[in-house]
Order: sequence, then C-alpha cells, then structure tokens
Amino acid sequence: MADELERLITDGMRACLGTTLPPIDLPEEIAASDVRRFLEAVGDTNPLYRDDEYARRFGYRSRPVPPMLVIQLYRRGEQFDGEEGGGSSAWPGLELPDGYTNTRNAGHEIEWVSPAYIGDRLTLQQKLVDMYVRQGRAGVPVIYLVREVEIRNQRGEVVVRQRSTTAKLPEGPSRE
Repeated sequence: MADELERLITDGMRACLGTTLPPIDLPEEIAASDVRRFLEAVGDTNPLYRDDEYARRFGYRSRPVPPMLVIQLYRRGEQFDGEEGGGSSAWPGLELPDGYTNTRNAGHEIEWVSPAYIGDRLTLQQKLVDMYVRQGRAGVPVIYLVREVEIRNQRGEVVVRQRSTTAKLPEGPSRE
C-alpha cells in the first residue's frame, strides 16, 4: 500500500524538490493606513502598534507592524497564484497526477525573526522542500507539498520564516 501511494510522486515531481521560485516583491510599501485598518478589523488596541514613542520605550525604532498583518500582506504580490502561494501551478515542472486539483491548507509554522515597520517594502521567496503522500480520511491518497517561505524587508533582513504545507486531493464527484 505504501509503495502504491509513493508511486503517485513521479521522478519529475521529485526533481522540483529544492527549487526556489523567483522573488515576489509586494507592489507597495506597508502604509500606516494598512496597519490602522488591520487593528480596527481585529480589535487590537495595543499602543505598541499605534504610538511611535510608546514603541521606542520598548526598543523599537518606531511602531512595528503587527506580525499577522505581515503574513496577510504578502498575498498582494502579483505572482501569488491563489493556491496558498505554493500550489502546484507555481512550480515549473511540477505535474500532479490527473485530477489532483483540489487544494487545502494543511498547516503553517511561522517564525517571527525581526519586526517590520511602516514604510518597509517586503519581498518573499519560496522553496519547495518536501512532498509526500498519505492516505486521506475519505480513503483517497493526498499529496502534500511543503514549502519554506522567507519574507525580507528592503534591507534584505529576514522578517518572517514560514513553513507551509498544502494538501492536494483528487477532485471529488460533483455536488450539484
């Protein structure tokens, strides 16, 4: 059974492991209005994100950008393909088996390395680091794609490292 599952991953798919996609530059710098709208939407009243003087008292150069906003901002990248940023269509040469078009988020691990600030311009880069197959709960094989993402500021400093897993399932029967 395990051999049958592993055969879903072809040599061509394995050849994509370790490949890195071109960097994706966000189209604009982080604006104070981005931060304000985010804080209003989530109900965050922490003065660290609202008051430069307050933030400086804690060692920041000015008010930092809320970390989860950084994760959301990268979706502005023009090259983001809508498949959790690492769908198979993002990786040249990664040809999934026929019918494996159903995409699910299968988890994220996020490491906050350094703060982002208003005015920063972010760039992200993705690397495909693993793929494996497991039997799904519905009895169908699921292909998992694991990628590492680094988000850097305009000075090249790493702001965030993220390890994300995407599950690819075969398209199920129509639910009309």
